[in-house]
Amino acid sequence: MREADELVATVFSGLAPLVIEDVIDEGARILVLARTPHQMVACPGCGALSERVHGYHVRTVADVPVDGRRVVVRVRVRRLVCLTRGCRQTFREQLPGVLERYQRRTARLTRQIGVVVRELAGRAGVRVLSALAVLVSRHTALRVLLGLPLPRRPVPRVLRVDDFALKRRCRYATVLIDAETRQCIDVLPGRRVEMLESWLREHPGVEVVTRDGSAAYA
Repeated sequence: MREADELVATVFSGLAPLVIEDVIDEGARILVLARTPHQMVACPGCGALSERVHGYHVRTVADVPVDGRRVVVRVRVRRLVCLTRGCRQTFREQLPGVLERYQRRTARLTRQIGVVVRELAGRAGVRVLSALAVLVSRHTALRVLLGLPLPRRPVPRVLRVDDFALKRRCRYATVLIDAETRQCIDVLPGRRVEMLESWLREHPGVEVVTRDGSAAYA
């Protein structure tokens, strides 16, 4: 029994903050039954600690696949009573980093989806994810992509400046590219020289600039 518990703890190590009560093999998927630990939780309104249970709520979320099969986690979450007079009466406990609010997937599954859609975007990302036993629609994949934080790019040594039309002859934008790595660094909403000058002052370190021949950057 102890070895089985250790195996479960290893396979589902990303669910460590939860107490896993049972793992059920349903053939096409694996069902994990879990609950939150019996510990005091801070009220999101006033910060007072409470462990007085008002009721329970069951959340069902998808987790990263195991053995090529989908994993579904069914978690019993407590609704607690805030003991501070005048504060909210009850609140539902949260588990940041494991179960994000209003999400139907665990945080680690969302991160894995984000890695795929960052490289492949919509339909192609969905096809790769389905091969990995992660079933999402292309709309969900795009929502995950749009929710990813923008990466912080280092200031390039050689900067290439070019413009492109958002609406031909009406609206333009400026794209800044690292000429050595060919990675996009930033996009400026316009093609005025003042805008480019301001960006260069805010990002010191550029040694060489290659620019579009347009008089807008002269």
